[in-house]
This record gives sequence, C-alpha cells and structure tokens, in this order.
Amino acid sequence: MLDNYLMESELEYRCECGATKSGQCSSFATLPRVLVLHLKRFRYTPTFQLEKIHDPVDLQRELVVSSGQDGACYSLVSTINHIGATARSGHYICDGVDPDVGPVDLTDRWFTYNDTVVTQTSGVNVCNQRQRSSYILFYRRQ
Repeated sequence: MLDNYLMESELEYRCECGATKSGQCSSFATLPRVLVLHLKRFRYTPTFQLEKIHDPVDLQRELVVSSGQDGACYSLVSTINHIGATARSGHYICDGVDPDVGPVDLTDRWFTYNDTVVTQTSGVNVCNQRQRSSYILFYRRQ
C-alpha cells in the first residue's frame, strides 16, 4: 500500500544547467507508534466539480514499514469510511478492532460503529467490504 507513495517518482523539471531528469523519493525518518493513512477519495474534475473516487484499495491487515533507522510491523486497528455515491452526500461510519482483544488473540473480533448502532464484525469482513469506502486507516505498531 505504501510502496507507490515511497517509490522514486520522476519530476518534470528543467535545471539552469540544462538537465531535464529529476526525481523525488520519500521516506520515514522515524516511525510512529500509530500510523494514520489518509486515502485521497475525492478529486476535482476539469470543470472543478468535486468527485468521489470509488477505486478499490487492497486493505492490508499488516504493513511492514522501514525508516532510515529501523523497520516496524503495523496492524490495522481501525478504519473511517464514507458510505455514499457522491462527494457531497453520504454517511460516515467507523470500524475498529475489539479493544478487549489482545494482540495475539485470534478471534478477529471487530465492531462497526454507525451512529448509535454498534454491530460485531471481523477484520476479514472489514478489509473486504471497505475497499471502496475507507479513507482513513489506523495502524498500530506491534
């Protein structure tokens, strides 16, 4: 998921020396305890209309992230999702891992929070059902 963001990208640039090749590479200097990923689910059309992006994203339960100093494994613990057809309408819900479940517990018990309605689900269901609606992902360092 982070590979595309962290890989080197070519920039359109012309240097005073006449060179036309330039690149940019992003990396983490240090890694946080909680990694928050914001997926860009909205864009502006050429006519400046706000449009929702429905492209599916493979939600990974585990992420291995490296930094300049070390690496770390992260586990998905929560998602915030926009349920709706357009950028101007819809509803927000949240999915989160059961706070009473320890890191080595294999029950895979999650909850979906939809206003005052809380329902039990699983991390597998969350990753399958939220591929087109999740836009903020919370990963906790293991």
